Amino acid sequence: MTTLPPEPEPTPAPPPSAYQRVIAAYDRIVEVDRPDVWITLRPVEDALVDAKAVDERLRAGAELPLAGTLVAVADVIDVASATSVSRLTAAGAVVIGKTNCDRFGSDLEHTRSPYGAVSAALNTDRVSGSASSGAAVAVALGLVDLAVGTDTAGAGRVPASLNGIVGLKPTLGLVPKTGAAPCGGIAVFARSLTLGQRALGLMTGPDGIDPLSRDWPPDVRLSAGDRPRVAIPGSGTLTGLSLQSRSAFLGAVSALRASGARVETVEVSALLTVGGLIHDDGFTADRVRVAEAGMLALRMLSEYDALVLPTVADHPSVAEALSDPDGVAKRLERFTAFVNLLDLAAVTVPSSPSDLGPYGVSVVVRPFDDQVAIDLAAVLTDEQADFPYPAPGADLVVFGAHLRGQPLNGSLVAAGARFTGLVRTGEGYRMLLLPTDPPQPGVVPVSATGEHTMLSGERWRLSPAALGAFAATLPAPFVLGRIRLEHGETPLAVLCDQAAAATATELTRYQCWRAYLRFVSTAGPRDLGRPA
Repeated sequence: MTTLPPEPEPTPAPPPSAYQRVIAAYDRIVEVDRPDVWITLRPVEDALVDAKAVDERLRAGAELPLAGTLVAVADVIDVASATSVSRLTAAGAVVIGKTNCDRFGSDLEHTRSPYGAVSAALNTDRVSGSASSGAAVAVALGLVDLAVGTDTAGAGRVPASLNGIVGLKPTLGLVPKTGAAPCGGIAVFARSLTLGQRALGLMTGPDGIDPLSRDWPPDVRLSAGDRPRVAIPGSGTLTGLSLQSRSAFLGAVSALRASGARVETVEVSALLTVGGLIHDDGFTADRVRVAEAGMLALRMLSEYDALVLPTVADHPSVAEALSDPDGVAKRLERFTAFVNLLDLAAVTVPSSPSDLGPYGVSVVVRPFDDQVAIDLAAVLTDEQADFPYPAPGADLVVFGAHLRGQPLNGSLVAAGARFTGLVRTGEGYRMLLLPTDPPQPGVVPVSATGEHTMLSGERWRLSPAALGAFAATLPAPFVLGRIRLEHGETPLAVLCDQAAAATATELTRYQCWRAYLRFVSTAGPRDLGRPA
């Protein structure tokens, strides 16, 4: 019998070009028929010109991390002059229109726009959530991938919650407000947390125009760690939540606990009271109260990695908002308004079963702990970012007691270091057992003689200041030095002084510290090797 060769695997179709994606988006806009979302929709011919330019740049070899990503912009942002938008288009994004926004971008329930109210994406009888809700609804309906809006009292988080998408409100000043109407800060809406984080990273950094823009501090934390400490409000604070909102919140808390987070109840009434001042006539007179609450909030958050809250208490109807717009606005901003007043950052992500409708939870963190919020939010969206939001940092390779689960790993976690993967060295390194407490291996480059091989370790990323502090506390005989990895990279690593290696026991044949520990646990410390 003749055996036929196996059928070749089909070649995967290439991803759609930016040109094709724009055509599909305009078809989708016609299909959903939601003119309330848009104030200005660009002529398709103009958007296609931009898309073709993106495709040509790609063919020419340009690196465009957002190639073909479609973007909507809230009407309170001037596309021509906004730094946030120009940075997205420079990365290959294509803007297709300006979205409906209330008067001056200050309306939380979005029923008082001169262009008409925008209703929620999935239930047109319900409000869409805030001033930037046109942008959020455009994302939720699949008309665009990303949208840029503003967030003062919650306009970047409330509509994200009520429309089932991601909303990111970075630390104030990280994204310049150049080109935006007066607001608390720029917000990003996205269909996934990973995409929102990538866009936010590209938008971040002083532009030399916005005097309030800020850069990352040198000691910024790049990770929440494996066992973050999370605060949640007590049951009294949850009084008044709808069944759907409460279920979404409690589900998120359960997911965080299951991931290893240590969850504790705290009193947050003072924070919510401060948020309630934002629209009061006596707000200016209450600035001392706000300052005091800010100090209390930072003191409370200093003991935790994050505060997790419901984003909204319930989902008001359009009829309710029309009859009592101010009352509905205050209901919607109850859990969000204090964040900008106290210079905090927050991420809102969906967290509810589909039969309960779209509800989200917010992860609130100290200023510049944005990546901590993103890490915790990723637990709820089941995503894994391949890079931290604050891109600057230094890589460090470790081989022994600083590995995950080992006795000294806590010093890396406390420094906000981020685990980025397993690595192997190139040929030419030795691993030796040192007489330290706790036991640790020393790694040295091979000399003229002696065993050598490729050794396994872990790569971590730290902020510059955190790396300096780590190096300052590294005891002898350990030193920081460059190491060559199997693919030619040369990051810093925890190595061993050559003098200490002279009398150490050879462990090179185990190739990694964990393999040696497994051997010891099963066979006992016999024949560990021979002296170096």
